[in-house]
Amino acid sequence: MRALALLAVLFAHPAARGAEPKHGTFPNEELKVGTKTRAYRLVVPKGVDLSKPAPLVVAFHGMGIDSKDLMPKYTKLDDLAADKKFVLVYPEAEGRAWGLVPEKVTADLAFFDELLKAVRARYKIDADRVYLVGMSNGGYFAHLVGKERSKEVAAVASHSGPLGLQTLGGVKAERKFPVMIVHGDKDKLLSVEYARENRDKYKKEGHEVNYVEVAGLGHEWATKQKVNVQMWEFFEKHPRK
Repeated sequence: MRALALLAVLFAHPAARGAEPKHGTFPNEELKVGTKTRAYRLVVPKGVDLSKPAPLVVAFHGMGIDSKDLMPKYTKLDDLAADKKFVLVYPEAEGRAWGLVPEKVTADLAFFDELLKAVRARYKIDADRVYLVGMSNGGYFAHLVGKERSKEVAAVASHSGPLGLQTLGGVKAERKFPVMIVHGDKDKLLSVEYARENRDKYKKEGHEVNYVEVAGLGHEWATKQKVNVQMWEFFEKHPRK
């Protein structure tokens, strides 16, 4: 029995063996969720003080976009993480699309839960500074995770992503989390009207809303408008309360 226990320790995850957490970019991380293996990309910039609790940003990619290569290049969030010194994780959706139907929504929420546990097991994460950001389909899912995990998440930033069918009757979150909504007024894939309706729905229920409507922008990341800086300023002002 002692031999088996020793083997279990030796082959456990490094964090479970008491290994020191490391800085770096880890693009091919895997996590067992139920019977499935899910993937994610983890970024821990050198500027993050590993001895202290750090903010965590979870970035959900858009439909058809992967978390390993395109999402980081598209958003430049790695650069923001290095500058502002936070831990960044990009979860990968199965089929490169976040859940819309109930079964997939449940599975993706379970992935988020296990991912949060896994990152916390490896690094010191500030429980009051867990933030979500997403683009398009990922923006929709950031809204949804915020609604369903409002007591865990400090604030949400959704870029070009509408609220889903789960909020037809209202957001109805347990906690009125702050939300930042970014949308281009020339978005032909998802009309800006969705964003305006989302803004009004959140405000009606008492959420603080930072609404950013970008003139002339289509369905793309608002890089020229320095949206990353705006998002981080919003996050910094809104730790969980």
